[in-house]
Amino acid sequence: MKRVLFLLACAAAVGSIYSQDVSLPAPKDKVGLDLIDAIKARSVSRSFTGQDIPLADLSTILWAGNGVRNAPDVVSSASKAMRTIPYSGDNAYIDLYVLDAHGAYAYAPDRSLLKKVASRDVRDQITPELIKGSSVMILFSYDGARVPAFLKGNPTMVREMMNGTAGFAAENIGLAASAFKVSTVTMYNLKSGIPALLGFGKEEAPLFIMQLGYAP
Repeated sequence: MKRVLFLLACAAAVGSIYSQDVSLPAPKDKVGLDLIDAIKARSVSRSFTGQDIPLADLSTILWAGNGVRNAPDVVSSASKAMRTIPYSGDNAYIDLYVLDAHGAYAYAPDRSLLKKVASRDVRDQITPELIKGSSVMILFSYDGARVPAFLKGNPTMVREMMNGTAGFAAENIGLAASAFKVSTVTMYNLKSGIPALLGFGKEEAPLFIMQLGYAP
């Protein structure tokens, strides 16, 4: 009986962890792999082992994709908080969503937080190409309310710039993942209904996904 109660308590504890927001560890300063080695080690896979990516590694991978860093301002040279990818204008208009077997989360880089937006595995509602055994799915989206003013009224150019900017994030994620021996695959086949499923803002729209995991 004691063993049963212990297992129930453990299950309840795990359930409580995954029913709320997740605080991310600080991204790692060093990984031990230089850029050229990371490029050489980069791996694309459509088959994964099911092993989870440690939260500390995932934090660094997400930071590489759309995190916050301190860098000199182009005009004043003063240090300021900037993103890890280039944006046209002052607003970061690309967002990342992290989906796994426990739910879906919006990545909040300024708070080092995964904010819960769904409490169950909804990955099969995101794409018809869900890969069994993948550890994490990352969905890239853009918020039309934050795009540069000069793009307003030109939806074709908006979409092109959003895909291009999100591509910078995907490239950084792929390279950071390779440093942790994590494989990735980028996919563009999405299902409808994603905005409602993940609680998107009024002008937010999905772009594409990456699935991450350890290759066999």
